[in-house]
Amino acid sequence: MGLATNVLARVFDLLPMIVVGRIVDTITAAGRTGATVPAGTFVLWGLGILSTFLGLAVFQSGSDYAWDSLAQKVRHDLRMSLYEHLQRLDVAYFEDRQTGDLMGVLSNDVDNLENFFSDATTSIVRITITFLGTYGFLLWLDWRLAALLFAPLPFAVIAVRFFATKVQPQYRRTREAVGAINSVFENNLQGIGVIQAYTAEAHQADRVRLRSVEYRDAAIAAARERARFVPLIYAIAGGAFAALIGVGGWLTYAGVGPTVGDYTTFVLFAMRLVMPLFVFGMLINQIQRSEASARRIVQLLDTQPRIADLPGAAPLVAPPSSVEFRGVRFAYAGRPPVINGVDFRIERGRVLGVVGPTGAGKSTLIKLLLRYYEPSAGEVLVDGVPLGRLTLESFRRHVGYVSQEAFLFSGTVAENICLGSPEAPHEAVEQAARIAGADEFIQALPQGYDTLIGERGVKLSGGQRQRISLARAVLRDPPILVLDEATSAVDTRTEEIIQRNLHQFRAGRLTLAVAHRLSTIRQSDEILVLVDGVVVERGNHEALVARGGVYADLWAVQSGQADEAPANGG
Repeated sequence: MGLATNVLARVFDLLPMIVVGRIVDTITAAGRTGATVPAGTFVLWGLGILSTFLGLAVFQSGSDYAWDSLAQKVRHDLRMSLYEHLQRLDVAYFEDRQTGDLMGVLSNDVDNLENFFSDATTSIVRITITFLGTYGFLLWLDWRLAALLFAPLPFAVIAVRFFATKVQPQYRRTREAVGAINSVFENNLQGIGVIQAYTAEAHQADRVRLRSVEYRDAAIAAARERARFVPLIYAIAGGAFAALIGVGGWLTYAGVGPTVGDYTTFVLFAMRLVMPLFVFGMLINQIQRSEASARRIVQLLDTQPRIADLPGAAPLVAPPSSVEFRGVRFAYAGRPPVINGVDFRIERGRVLGVVGPTGAGKSTLIKLLLRYYEPSAGEVLVDGVPLGRLTLESFRRHVGYVSQEAFLFSGTVAENICLGSPEAPHEAVEQAARIAGADEFIQALPQGYDTLIGERGVKLSGGQRQRISLARAVLRDPPILVLDEATSAVDTRTEEIIQRNLHQFRAGRLTLAVAHRLSTIRQSDEILVLVDGVVVERGNHEALVARGGVYADLWAVQSGQADEAPANGG
């Protein structure tokens, strides 16, 4: 519709110049022969001009609406495609990319393409139709004058090609610089309290300044190339117009060229041809900027997840009854091994605790279970089936995960608890909050469960965020419950309440609990002690304490017995 209405708009746009030529010829002929032109003829010409303007208004507005609608739909579809594609990428991808850079693609680059479709595309279509229609009519009117206008066009094409080659790398640099600036801004705004506490304002301002200088220099370089290009286009257009005026005027005067009216039409049409050349110079600028954005968008869409459903992967329908790690080894890219031959098995109704010093590989075990990463060797089995042979979505639907850093989204308390169970009734939400030890403080909030908690839950304490995250997992009623330092930010009394509630909730499900605080996993059926990715001890709490090894030392330190031993010995 946009193309069709644009063609009609151009027809009505060019018609007045043809009418003007006919008027000039009629007046000239009447002056030469002394004939009288009826007043009604001028009225009809005036009405004709008015009708062309009305037609132009109707079809141009229709064309603008069609192209604007197209642009908005493209922006929406593109943004949703990018976001849905990002959600399918593996966690490792986001650990390697800066969030601000991805935001730049989702926001700035998509907006650039929207501007291209709503503005630049319309202008390109208008220029193309104007050129084709004008040259077709002028060739029919007088091929010699049309050739004068056409002669400089090859030079314009060469100039455009040269400009595009020069300016394209600069626009790519500006798009990359925008992503880098966004990344620094996002990190710094989230950590503004830390920056102020460490009086690092000047240092961070220098970091932002460095990124901003990169963008500024790339943008100035692009502007410099554009400044060289525009005068060249003006010179080419001016040469064509000068030839038309000089040669065409002489041919008309000598009586060997077009009539005065046709020459007038030629001059008016030529002005319509020259102006698009000026506009085209600006369009090249916008096209190059959009091309840089399009490349970044395509690059992101072409990125394939490293963790994906394998061919022939089957959905996990029934709640799993066992999870097993068999000889699992893993190393992050470019780093030494983190997990070295770990073996364990959890069955339904059992709780497995994992403890160990910082950097032992505890959280990595959870990432392997959630299939954020693939083991370098060994297998993770679910009901005896390798995890890779199950579809990701079907397996993760059976998992309730509480991460070490409780991540909450901007919205209400209830919305955050319902993240994995959006259809859950309010009664179930409250019950999950009670199990997580969160109901009491939620009820005390200004709007209770409807209280807005701000971005990342900034209006709540660390312990409150952690309990809401735990309630989110509980509400899902998962067959597999994965707790990664799930109560590390709460006080001892609250932890006791949560542990007592979770003890009943764990019945009938598999639970993997990673903790630094040993009281969290004391009642586990089995405890693994992990050191440098190796299971050095395993057993229940009492057996491990009695063994007097690594676990016993950790327990002595955390329970205070290590401090009491010298005094008792003395």
